[in-house]
Amino acid sequence: MSDITQQKQNLRKQLSKARQSLTEQQHQAYSTQIQAYVRQYLQSKAAQQLLVYKALAVEVNTDELLTIQGIEVFVPQMLSDSDMQWLKIDEQTQWKQVSFGVQEPVAGDIWQPSDASAVLLCPLLGFGQDGHRLGMGKGYFDRWLSQYGEGLDVVGLAFSCQALPKVPVEPHDVPLSTIITEQGILHVQ
Repeated sequence: MSDITQQKQNLRKQLSKARQSLTEQQHQAYSTQIQAYVRQYLQSKAAQQLLVYKALAVEVNTDELLTIQGIEVFVPQMLSDSDMQWLKIDEQTQWKQVSFGVQEPVAGDIWQPSDASAVLLCPLLGFGQDGHRLGMGKGYFDRWLSQYGEGLDVVGLAFSCQALPKVPVEPHDVPLSTIITEQGILHVQ
């Protein structure tokens, strides 16, 4: 195991504990504030499409963002242990629970790169002020972004307790353009 891989594993344990130490009231209040900042951000960018994950219980809640009016919303569906695609959702969307308790849409139109202004919200365990993120370690988002991320505005959602002085970076890691926490919007690129 490389030094960077070991550093990332240690940080994941530390950050998981920090995130889990939030009370339910903090989690709910911070998530509400973050979603309000996301709405402001989407409006400022005149976003036409939103690619957003359906959050796990410990992540920033994204439920309010799944029903934004006037924007096409897409949620990831895992295709294998390494690949994913984004499916368009609406109020008729059927959901299924997959590994780790993740909720995915059963069907929907597949997102394709276009001229539409699109923002992708990315989950993370940790982030640095330079826009680098520490994910769960599976690499889904980094792999997908390396193929399809050109032109996308990639925004990380996190609680401020997930901030790091510096994130160990590997060549395949894709940085974020913006990070949104309960404390505000941080533009990094």
